[in-house]
Amino acid sequence: MKSPVSKVNKGFALATGTAVALLALSVSPGAQENVVAAASLNLQNECDRLAGSPSDNQRNKAFGAVETSEIAASAIDSCRLAFEATGNPRFAYQLGRALNKANEIDQAMSAYQTAAQADYPAAKVNFGILLGRLGDHPAEFEMYREAAQGGSVLAAYNLGVSYRDGIGTEVDVSKALAWFETAAAGGDDTAAFNIAVIHDEGNLVPEDDQTAIAWYDLAVARGNVDAMVNLGIMLETGEGIEPDAAQAAELYAQAAERGDMFAANKVVELHASGLLAPPEVSEFDEGVTTLILKEGDMETPSILTKSI
Repeated sequence: MKSPVSKVNKGFALATGTAVALLALSVSPGAQENVVAAASLNLQNECDRLAGSPSDNQRNKAFGAVETSEIAASAIDSCRLAFEATGNPRFAYQLGRALNKANEIDQAMSAYQTAAQADYPAAKVNFGILLGRLGDHPAEFEMYREAAQGGSVLAAYNLGVSYRDGIGTEVDVSKALAWFETAAAGGDDTAAFNIAVIHDEGNLVPEDDQTAIAWYDLAVARGNVDAMVNLGIMLETGEGIEPDAAQAAELYAQAAERGDMFAANKVVELHASGLLAPPEVSEFDEGVTTLILKEGDMETPSILTKSI
């Protein structure tokens, strides 16, 4: 196995126990009327502005997408009131995101469930993940399946993981590849990377270096660091391709610039081995050449399933 990482960010910490208290999102008609009268459209816009997800193809595109780590605490009140005023499942989903950021997991699950019951695909993904944390993998799988059929790229990726690893269903590599390809067609670089790994490792399908290289190349073009490393290894060792130390070093350097220390070490090794000429040093340099990594360059190791 050449891949340092073949699975990606699952989101929340594992929950224990067999159940979570699902808090119903309910509001009286009178309260709804008061909220609508007081906040109207501005309240809804505030929820969209503070908690719209980059993975939600139904979010309000008038505002930029917000990563989970960047959701402000004030989004909880804005999204709760926006949902109470309108009943729009988008606001329930975004409320779930805000509650999750605040580590209010029980309430987040209730919000996701409310939006999922209203057939909101993005909410089904996150609700499915929480169901999986509770050990209900068949229900997790069903949420991914419904969301993927509803057009969610993230769900298509997670469904590919489910079929590959047998999460809530039987292992089926053909279906795993099909759903990874659907996610890759939707722009997901990690899906392309995972397709490459399946063909590269040869555990689930016969090893096929040429197919692996093609998918690694696509993932690299989309900025996937792990693909840069794996394709670099293939170029360095001549696996399925003519050895090319210079191209390998270039890929390693791209990965190193994004914080991958394995890749940074590979660049140093290639120069030390004599396969590459040492980097040029100008007359103004002090004779020391190094890779400069700034704070925030290092990436968190990725695991199983993605949630945004």
